[in-house]
Amino acid sequence: MSLDPVTAQLNDAIQELRRASPPPTVETMRDGYAQLIGQVGTTETTCAVEPIEVEGLASLLFTPPEHDDSLLVWFHGGGWTISSPELATNEVDRLAVAAGCRAVSVGYRLAPEHPFPTPQLDAVVSATWCVKHAEELGADPRRVAVGGDSAGGNLAAVAAQRADDLCAQLLVYPACDLTDEHRATYPYLEGYALDKGAIEFFMASAVGNADLDDPAISPQLASPDVLSMTPAAMVITAEYDPLRNDGTQYAEALRAAGVPVVTRHYEHQMHLFFSLPNLLADARDAIEAGGAFLRERFDEV
Repeated sequence: MSLDPVTAQLNDAIQELRRASPPPTVETMRDGYAQLIGQVGTTETTCAVEPIEVEGLASLLFTPPEHDDSLLVWFHGGGWTISSPELATNEVDRLAVAAGCRAVSVGYRLAPEHPFPTPQLDAVVSATWCVKHAEELGADPRRVAVGGDSAGGNLAAVAAQRADDLCAQLLVYPACDLTDEHRATYPYLEGYALDKGAIEFFMASAVGNADLDDPAISPQLASPDVLSMTPAAMVITAEYDPLRNDGTQYAEALRAAGVPVVTRHYEHQMHLFFSLPNLLADARDAIEAGGAFLRERFDEV
């Protein structure tokens, strides 16, 4: 196996930039990610996009031209430290269209200004708020799902365990076990978009003195009884990704607890690919697959 050729070109550019850059700071990481998305993304959307507040969190509501009364609550990635609903526009816009639903992209509070447990609490509170206020958002409270990528996948998994009445969870290369022992087993820690240095940076920024055995930050470690109460899941993974096994193992744990799970693995992709649909065919395929899964789950309610 090898990286998709377009992904490989992007990865080469990322590695060259890293070699030429000083040690990262929160500001340079945020600026660098914004520049990357600005270069490969677009500000044009198919959905109508409007700002909303979700329990005081500045968020975005996406409404596609054709939609029903279902709703996706989305949490962006970025190590709980970088990115924003605005920078996640490309994937959320396409995902809302693919699922035929409205989507709320939540502006949860970021570390290091707001480390654990703030992002996780924001995720649970915002998912709960969206169910409670679904009708105000033009949705049926029985047809609300959560989703997210990377750190956002972690937040979606935590929300799915702790918020009531959700009908689905879409987890894209989620971070599910942050314990030291598990992180020591991560594959592909060097030479790809998410490397050991970035992981250590995000952990230092966002985790603080948290007990990493706490399911509120390591949802993989929740009890089978808790897992069994979560909604049906789709888990998307990438081969060249340190978090590859997190997604695989969490999917297995959900299945063992009796939760219906669909998985989709991209053998020629790395972490970050889902956020680049304007650039990568696999990202567009993954978004369409995620949308189809959500449609199916919404239709079963």
